[in-house]
Amino acid sequence: MVSGDLSVFPFLPVMQMLLSSGRGGRLTVEHLRGGSLWFAPGELVHAHSGALSGPHALQLLSSLDSGTFFFVPDEPAPQRTLNLRADQALVGMLGDQEAWGTLLRVFPEWGRPLRLSSRWSDQQPVTRQQYRLLSLVRQNLTLRELIDRAGLPPRGVIDTLRPFMTGGLIEVG
Repeated sequence: MVSGDLSVFPFLPVMQMLLSSGRGGRLTVEHLRGGSLWFAPGELVHAHSGALSGPHALQLLSSLDSGTFFFVPDEPAPQRTLNLRADQALVGMLGDQEAWGTLLRVFPEWGRPLRLSSRWSDQQPVTRQQYRLLSLVRQNLTLRELIDRAGLPPRGVIDTLRPFMTGGLIEVG
């Protein structure tokens, strides 16, 4: 079993090592945004994180910059939600990881509930998707719980909520 800390061994090099090793198995990262990835020789076949699976889970896992990980060799995937060769997986995760940098600076706290701030007004114009996500904010959910319930790509959720956070209309409770 291989294990380590992503603050010492960054996520993408760990993924590159595992994908190029030719081994199958499960990589699990313990973190609030963590989860598990399953490998077949030279490919990524399944991702799971909270209530997310497949591409949405992989997108969220690409945000990881810390947490402990361990790899269990030869553990088969419970299902196949991805079909990515090593190079496809790494290029996609690199793009996702770069996009997460700005978003994590705006939303660094994932374990405390979001709420509408005192500056919020019900007269605030919003789109249908913004309304749907703001309805989840009203439920006093953490960002992690909100992403699990949204049914949308995680970066899309945060991109939609970002102007409200930077404008002081939502805040971390």
